Amino acid sequence: MNISSQPCVHGRSCRRIAGLESGFSLLEIAIVMVVIGLILGGILIPLSSQFEKQDRDKTALTLPEIQKAVVGYALANGRLPCPDADGDGTEDLAVTCTTVEGSVPWVDLGVGRLDAWGQEFTYRVTGNFADTVDGTGCGVPTAGVSFELCSNGDISVMDAAGGAAVANGVPAIIVSHAKNWATTTSVDEAENTDNDVNFVDRAYSASVAPTFDDLITWVSPNVLKSHMVEAGLLP
Repeated sequence: MNISSQPCVHGRSCRRIAGLESGFSLLEIAIVMVVIGLILGGILIPLSSQFEKQDRDKTALTLPEIQKAVVGYALANGRLPCPDADGDGTEDLAVTCTTVEGSVPWVDLGVGRLDAWGQEFTYRVTGNFADTVDGTGCGVPTAGVSFELCSNGDISVMDAAGGAAVANGVPAIIVSHAKNWATTTSVDEAENTDNDVNFVDRAYSASVAPTFDDLITWVSPNVLKSHMVEAGLLP
């Protein structure tokens, strides 16, 4: 019996599709792979963006917790905590801070150690806000308090490297270097890793140079002093 003309259901004839025996051509397979790639690419790129947003949202919630813990530490100890210089989670202090920039002393503060990308938060403090010497020399010191109402921090926050001021006189700052911490070439992000008193905080930008994805919070000197006064630790 001729299979190509074998009667089928409802009296119709079955016809072999030409070329069925030989399978798909390489060109047809290539076209299918391109189409699949475009479909997957369209799905995966939004997913990647969603995952990054989730990481940013998670870290954005952690930063104010650390900020509050830093202020709480000052209320309990009369001074800001020193940075962790050796990775053990505790501050490094010998009358004055061993270093004014390092990692958040997460053990002392009782906060999370890492941001959503698995990196430790950078923490910088003004030294005379965190030492064991009373006052900073700008007025009458209060026993057991490392700074005074007239004390000012030495950290500045700008809206770009060499840009306009966002905050001055900041006594402590916390930074997450976010997703591209190991590969960034941004001059604005470099300002947050060069171990000086100048930092940049500006809008997120993943494509327009200089890119910026750092997340930052700081301790306001006025908020800190207000809490100290309310607690009766400063006059």
